[in-house]
Amino acid sequence: MGKRNALRKNAGIWALGLLAAGILLGCSRKPDTVELTVNKEGRQVYQIKTWTNKDCTAAPYIVADHLGFFEEVGLELIYTGETQSPQKIPSILSGDNDVGTGHPNTVAIARHGGAPIRAVARSIVEPPEEITDIHLQHMWWVSDKNGPIRTLEDIKKLNRKLKLQLIQRNTCSDFLTDIIWQKIGITRDQVEYITIPDVEGVQALKQGLVDIATPHPPFFRAIEDTGIANILITSRQIAGESAGTYLYYFTDDFIKKNPEPIKRFVKAIKKAERWANDNPAQTAKWTEEEIGVPVQANHYYARNAVINEAQIQFWIDGSISSGALPPDTKITVKDVITHEFDQFGNE
Repeated sequence: MGKRNALRKNAGIWALGLLAAGILLGCSRKPDTVELTVNKEGRQVYQIKTWTNKDCTAAPYIVADHLGFFEEVGLELIYTGETQSPQKIPSILSGDNDVGTGHPNTVAIARHGGAPIRAVARSIVEPPEEITDIHLQHMWWVSDKNGPIRTLEDIKKLNRKLKLQLIQRNTCSDFLTDIIWQKIGITRDQVEYITIPDVEGVQALKQGLVDIATPHPPFFRAIEDTGIANILITSRQIAGESAGTYLYYFTDDFIKKNPEPIKRFVKAIKKAERWANDNPAQTAKWTEEEIGVPVQANHYYARNAVINEAQIQFWIDGSISSGALPPDTKITVKDVITHEFDQFGNE
């Protein structure tokens, strides 16, 4: 495990930035073909690079590393260090990383901006209705129980802009929040979006710097431990299973040149995700040890790799209605995903 540790304001501008990054980085892109290599243990493996996760997306990688799931399929993950959100897709385009993770709108907006990335497998989904533990849901919207917002309807009573914490614009946080605004009848110009990580959002809510925080696991426990948590709504209440849709993606060129290591990656990571679903307490313990914050639960994961096209369309449509994608966008579901690797994520 040591190798892991070692190592909107304007949506149009953001998309153009990705296009520019793709053009500039394309000229100096590292070779995409991954060859079998002998690792330090003397085993023949394919090596795939990814950034080091120190948040809720880390759990599947941590499980796979602990239990040797990558090793058993002849794969070695090289962790390149933490990468800030705005630099993640550029790092994939440059070849500094091979595999990334994101929600469907992240992939769709990137493709609209000229970044040739494509999802090969689904990851997080909302847990089914029979699983009642809300700690396994994708997101919460939380206010201070001692503050002016006790229910969503209280937002309309504020005589000022609402201060809302988000990890980053054009991600799941504001995509799903837009649905809330539509539900209660307020507009985005009535909201001040404050982009800070979840771990800092917890503290910001406690200090009264934001009115609503939007934590993901594993930060639910941290926000409950403050003693002020007032859960206004959770993600499954907003959009059902679609609310949690999360994907693994590579560049089109990498997919074309390296189907074998991707097959192995999908097989190993989906095995790890199923194990995480079936062993939540141990997964939480390992994740807590790895990322250094209290963890009560992690996300819930799809048991196979098959990407639900209707859920992808839901996120594309939402990106259009929010203004993150233009109404005349040419981006379709088939631009965002491939089903080439579905079978390799089966149990």
